[in-house]
Amino acid sequence: MDMRLLRYFAVLADELHFGRAATRLHISQPPLSQQIRILEEEMGTALFVRSQHRVELTEAGKTLKEQVPLIFAQFERAIDLTRCTGRGEAGNLAIGIISSAMVGPLPRALRDFNARHPQVRWTLHEMTPAAQIQALKEKRLDVCFFRVMHDDPEIGTEVVMHEPAVAVLAQEHPLAARSELALRDLAGERFISFGREESQLARYLHECCVQAGFTPDIAQEVVEVHTLLCLVRECLGVALLPASACQLATGGVAFRPLMEPSPDVSMHARYRADDASPVLALFLATVREVAAAMRLDFRPAAS
Repeated sequence: MDMRLLRYFAVLADELHFGRAATRLHISQPPLSQQIRILEEEMGTALFVRSQHRVELTEAGKTLKEQVPLIFAQFERAIDLTRCTGRGEAGNLAIGIISSAMVGPLPRALRDFNARHPQVRWTLHEMTPAAQIQALKEKRLDVCFFRVMHDDPEIGTEVVMHEPAVAVLAQEHPLAARSELALRDLAGERFISFGREESQLARYLHECCVQAGFTPDIAQEVVEVHTLLCLVRECLGVALLPASACQLATGGVAFRPLMEPSPDVSMHARYRADDASPVLALFLATVREVAAAMRLDFRPAAS
């Protein structure tokens, strides 16, 4: 239906006089009468009772008069929402994460993005990196965050946070007395690790140990970082974690930097390389801004 017909109707319903309504609409009276007849034909009912001296609304006309402001308001909202979506200020964003992604710039970026673009509905999905990439390619995710490199021409990559791995030991462990360790100093220790079948990070750190000259003795594989820290605290093994994990410790655990070259466990953002979504662009810009404010390096990863 032509929205102009409803506009003509609204003015006539207000004036109840064709001449005055036509003057307000800046048209002559015959075209107004014609447009109202067209509207009544489309509605399938009379909207006005016309007599020589009076114009009155029918019951159907009274109902439409009540509804027209709602129709106009919804129409304006639809236009505004469409424009906002085109600018990336409205829509949906599905974000894949690993648990350690919530240490660093991401939580603050979500807060700032939510404050700036409240009409964007975002959801977090905690998944393994492999599941994230699959969901990304299937368009069930728009962006994901995990560690270690993933080379794929279909996937765009940016480094969210550069950070090294650190050694994690019980505070009473003899090696905790040192200010810095070499990775090979952990040879012979029992390790607490994330499951290598599920965790690319665990496989990467295992390979780093092999390259350092020893095969780590994995005493226990875990899923949650909290479980890992509890086992380390009780002297049941040592571990390797991203440096930012020190923010999760509650006591009894020592984090010691590793001598160069220490394993690089930087956090990466991944997204479809051909995704031109304005919502995604605004979100990534927010993450970059927050990372810069936190003095973190956020730049395209080397190809």
